[in-house]
Amino acid sequence: MCTISKYQDFDSEIFEVTKIMIGFSLTDGQKTELLKIAGEIETACQDGSLSGDERQRLLDTMADCGLELPQPPAEPVVDEAKLQERLAQYMELELFQMDIGELIRDYKAQGLPVPPMEQLRAEAAAEARKCLETMMVCEAKGHLWKETADPENGTSTLSCRRCG
Repeated sequence: MCTISKYQDFDSEIFEVTKIMIGFSLTDGQKTELLKIAGEIETACQDGSLSGDERQRLLDTMADCGLELPQPPAEPVVDEAKLQERLAQYMELELFQMDIGELIRDYKAQGLPVPPMEQLRAEAAAEARKCLETMMVCEAKGHLWKETADPENGTSTLSCRRCG
């Protein structure tokens, strides 16, 4: 039994759609079919049945046939000044001190020596910076945040409804 790879499958589909071209341009019907195939290629790449390299070769083949694929939107850029401002505000809150306390408890629970306060502050600030940066990117994309409270432990967890 001969098995055909996803790559070969998609390549054959592209060939079938483009084998009859008038001049060097695609008809609207061909463009629609190729865009449908491009969507299937993306799905196959996401589920792991197609490698990123195979995906790119197939998309390049479509581009060679004259299909202009829509470009994905660029990632929003984080405003560094606003990020620094939000980080400074966080570091003034009692929550920052609580996070440092959690770090101390984590070190002790693991049987590790507790680093100096300066290092603990830097570690907590770095973690907060990473979190704030992620939140700002999601906010720029228009994503909504969901807070899940844990009253038993006095904590809550923020998660993006789209990114997780």
